[in-house]
Amino acid sequence: MRLNTRLSDAIHTLSLLYVRNNENLNSTQIAQSVNTNPVLIRQLVGDLKSAGLVNSQRGVSKITLSKDPHDISLLDIYLAVDGHQILNVDTNTNLNCIIGGNIQSILGDYYQNLTDGVKQQLSETTLADMIDQILNQAESQKGLIMNKIKLALAELEKDNTKVEVIRTLNDNNWLALHTLTTVGSNKTVTFDAFEFEGDTIKQHLHTETPYLETPTPSGHTQLDGPTHVDANFNANETGKLVEETINATLMGGPHLEHATDYMNTDYIQHHVGVPDGLDTVMKGVQMLKAAGKESIYTKINHVIADGNFALTISDGHAEGIEKTYYDLFRVENNRIAEHWDIVNPR
Repeated sequence: MRLNTRLSDAIHTLSLLYVRNNENLNSTQIAQSVNTNPVLIRQLVGDLKSAGLVNSQRGVSKITLSKDPHDISLLDIYLAVDGHQILNVDTNTNLNCIIGGNIQSILGDYYQNLTDGVKQQLSETTLADMIDQILNQAESQKGLIMNKIKLALAELEKDNTKVEVIRTLNDNNWLALHTLTTVGSNKTVTFDAFEFEGDTIKQHLHTETPYLETPTPSGHTQLDGPTHVDANFNANETGKLVEETINATLMGGPHLEHATDYMNTDYIQHHVGVPDGLDTVMKGVQMLKAAGKESIYTKINHVIADGNFALTISDGHAEGIEKTYYDLFRVENNRIAEHWDIVNPR
């Protein structure tokens, strides 16, 4: 039986509209945060509008709250989107049976008392109360992440090493950093993955490659491109897509006939010497394969996902040399859109 989440989704939607009220959110953007279909969000917004809780106009993407969050109770939201009886008695029982003939009235009274109690609690809690709790928890989580970054940088910034963090991925007890590291006049691009146990670094994985001033044929560097993690994306789905992509296209050797199922045709590539475009990448890999120089992935060891980014750390080999592959992917529209990587001997 599918759980009814309309009340939860409505509270989520209204909270998002308030917190991000300057962004003119539409149903597609809201659906990304709720992780559902935009059609369902439009239906939900329609019910909230009918109840006088939001304002929207046909043909205009902007959806706004019509009341202050302090003036919207959770009961108001519940009655707008899911106002049926919370618990229902089966009225199709055998009235000639001692149980079937009496359970309806007994359970009916009991269920009504429970329903009245739930509605009373909902009426005493406002949308503002929910938003405050959500933001307080988010701030607490942000503090935990910042503490992880502080501990990670303390590990990295030793012996006059300067670290510029370009991208940060937080995935439960894992923290991954994509950085530009400078020691004296030497600059390197690095990936560092830290596994935490409380405030202690349990494991630190590292790889690096020289930073090159020469851009790729498409004008990219090893570090440029989007840096902001979009929390509207489901990290689990991002990690799953990236893992499926590697398994389908690289595991056991390149199988790029499947690449178009997972990757954008205008796929952006930050590997030095490789231009953008999936066709170009596929031709390049085919040339390496013909020369016996292709990379063959054998095992994915870690997938660290955060929003629309995921870093994978894999084992493999090329030209008889064991390799470790660090691949950072950016996802959009459920496809791989961009890629940064570092490959080193294991």
